[in-house]
Amino acid sequence: MERSNQNRVSIWEPLKIRNFLLLFIGENISVFGDQLYLVALPWLTIELTNSGLSLGTVLMAAAIPRAIFILVGGAISDRISPRLVMLVANILRTLLTIVLTLIVWNQATQLWHLYLFSICFGTLDGFFIPAVQSIIPRIVKKEQLTASNALSQGTNQLILLIGPALGGLLIAISGIKMAFAIDAVTFIFSIATLSLMKVSSNFNIVSKIKETNTKNKSLSKEILGLITGVREGLKYGWSNLALRTILLVVMVYNLIFIGPLRIGFASLAHSRFLGGAVALGIMNSAWGGGNLLGALMPSLLRNPLRIGTLLLILGGIQGSGLFILGFAPNIILASLIIVLLGFCSGFFVVTEITWIQKQTPPEILGRVTSFVMLSSFGIAPFSFAIAGLLVNLDLTILFTVTGSIILFMIALLAVNPSVRKIE
Repeated sequence: MERSNQNRVSIWEPLKIRNFLLLFIGENISVFGDQLYLVALPWLTIELTNSGLSLGTVLMAAAIPRAIFILVGGAISDRISPRLVMLVANILRTLLTIVLTLIVWNQATQLWHLYLFSICFGTLDGFFIPAVQSIIPRIVKKEQLTASNALSQGTNQLILLIGPALGGLLIAISGIKMAFAIDAVTFIFSIATLSLMKVSSNFNIVSKIKETNTKNKSLSKEILGLITGVREGLKYGWSNLALRTILLVVMVYNLIFIGPLRIGFASLAHSRFLGGAVALGIMNSAWGGGNLLGALMPSLLRNPLRIGTLLLILGGIQGSGLFILGFAPNIILASLIIVLLGFCSGFFVVTEITWIQKQTPPEILGRVTSFVMLSSFGIAPFSFAIAGLLVNLDLTILFTVTGSIILFMIALLAVNPSVRKIE
């Protein structure tokens, strides 16, 4: 009865908290801009090169520094304010987006520009992502975490439903430059809302910073402290058997799944479906719609499944969907399959985030979160490389091979009772 009441009441309750409301508004505006960027960048790359392999390497250029710096970003978020990390990262991303907009506007874009900007964005993402994941437990109560994550993820996915389709339409009408320009404006809005937040330094972090901020502190000691912080987060994540198991499974899963989504969608729109950028936007919106429905599920279930069982069920559905997507003859059928894939993803992501936040001590949450993000983003460069090679062979092969591998992996995990028992 208590759980049911919590689910029924608390889904909107976090919006009563000023800091969460500011974060919620600012980040959702920014996420909308990101959806335009995520349609514009692949489409610009495809137009310049007409190569799925080139798109894969551009995405790798962002994914590699993101993976390298994400652990450092988590440690920094624990040592100082996550809000400050987000604020600085967004200021720099605004400047980068403005420069990219001017280059595209002047029709001076070259492939090396996309590599350079991808590297810069990936680096900043490495700091921003663990900060935004670790700030919510600092501004809401523990019993509000499920509602906060469901609300944040659900609204993000609603934007994913609308944003990419609008982005594709915007590109078709006004050109790629307008998508990048609007993205820059949304970053500025996010900077404003972050500046209005007042987040105190909790969990004895203030005293720790004062202790290290002495006059005789050397740069080497600061770096050593940062490395120690990263090591502590890794040690905690690896010593927790349930967390380690989930992360390893998710890491292998993402190796197979991420690349076909990012590269496969763009390749389907370019080579199989009519509509070009509009078709790409529709598929990304279908993904967002499915994610929205899935993200809301954890807060609606009275008796949620064990996270291990949930991983097996949703993974099996996604493997099957990915396989079938390789044969989708039109945008309608492809979009229906993608909605199902997105539903499974949104369902699991909210469940996983809440599960980790509830069992991790707040003072190391940024580092553990970065460890979790590494299991996704750290593997992305390899996934993009594999997908880029497969799509150059054949688009159908990309989806059928990766879908079959996921199904085989899920079948192996299903016979292991220790995975099913993780809760």
